[in-house]
Amino acid sequence: MTDQSTAENIVLDFGAFVLNATLFDTAIARRFAENLPLRVDLTQWGNELYGPVGIDLGEEEPVEDIPDGGIAYTNRGGLVCVFFGQRPAWPVDYIGRIEEGSWRRLLEKHSKEHLEIREA
Repeated sequence: MTDQSTAENIVLDFGAFVLNATLFDTAIARRFAENLPLRVDLTQWGNELYGPVGIDLGEEEPVEDIPDGGIAYTNRGGLVCVFFGQRPAWPVDYIGRIEEGSWRRLLEKHSKEHLEIREA
């Protein structure tokens, strides 16, 4: 599952607002962190944002459900996904989470076309 003993803090910068998040201590999350900063062009599908990161991080323990505020990676297309009320279309690797409750900013009517992910 997700070990947070040596988690890494990151920032999700949507331009209009910034959210703080934590990457879990998993192999994929560590590989993801090694490639920061990343700039991602986003697509919105319901209450999920996703976009290509341009790297294949593999697959570890994909799950079928991600909680609101969850950050995931899928090697189907090398996508990072941010969930805020949507269920994944297929199992994805749960790699991190947005700080408690602040994910609700994603429900607001701000532009969410681009995302910069960087170390905090």
